[in-house]
Amino acid sequence: MSTLCLHHNDADGRASAAIVRRFYGPETTCYEMNYGEPVPWEAVAEAERVVVVDFSLPPETMRRLAEGREFIWIDHHKTSLEALAAEAAERGWPGIRDTAEAACVLTWRFFFPQQPVPRAIVLIGDRDIWRWAEADTGAFNAGLYAEEDTSPCNDALWQPLLDDNPAALQRLLTRGEILHTARLRETRRTVDNKGFEVVFEGHRTLAVNARGTGEMGEYIRQQGYTLGYCYSDAWHNGQLYTFVTLYSDQVDVSAIARKFGGGGHPGAAGFGFPRGETPFPPGSEWSWKAS
Repeated sequence: MSTLCLHHNDADGRASAAIVRRFYGPETTCYEMNYGEPVPWEAVAEAERVVVVDFSLPPETMRRLAEGREFIWIDHHKTSLEALAAEAAERGWPGIRDTAEAACVLTWRFFFPQQPVPRAIVLIGDRDIWRWAEADTGAFNAGLYAEEDTSPCNDALWQPLLDDNPAALQRLLTRGEILHTARLRETRRTVDNKGFEVVFEGHRTLAVNARGTGEMGEYIRQQGYTLGYCYSDAWHNGQLYTFVTLYSDQVDVSAIARKFGGGGHPGAAGFGFPRGETPFPPGSEWSWKAS
């Protein structure tokens, strides 16, 4: 049976897809996606099984994906679950939907319920949900990020990690220690030099003209701000877009992101919009500085 895995375009999504590929075999087709990108309908039409991990699409699209084939959906994004979890249960779509863990952890538990979660998957998941409960999370993920090819089809990378091979894990940890230290230093410089205070949607916010990361969100939080607003511009579908990531440990940023067409987790969420005169979305409430 031919399998197509649609997965999110980050470490959590790629790890999830690597687990799917481990279960169904190397003939599995993995297709990386981000929100707003077109569905590869030609590939879907050829698949007898579609697995969607760390990702979701509008309800009508998910229904179409499920028509006439085996369909599995595994996700942990709060906004996606609010929109689709009840319907998924009603339609009997297999999978795990749970905001408490990263998608890669959920994917492993779904396909390999009798086996302990590999250490690499624990560390990827710990960073993705911004838990930072493991001492090695920062170093490991920095080492993974530095890999030239992290696609789920790279068996040389993923097979040893999913086998819990100590040498494979240590290689990334050793490489990542130095990189993580340097990255933290650069993150702090970026926030200190490019950050400016605003009130966004009623919250004391530090806005930073830079691509957001969990480390950046944590550093902004440490400075006493309720909200971190990290933004960058990129060409997208023939138009200049501003992409925003929000961070907070005090307010549910997924609710704010949903207001502007995005989504995510309570502590980290994002959205995008066509670039305007300011880096803030149309219809948002903001002012230059806190009162």
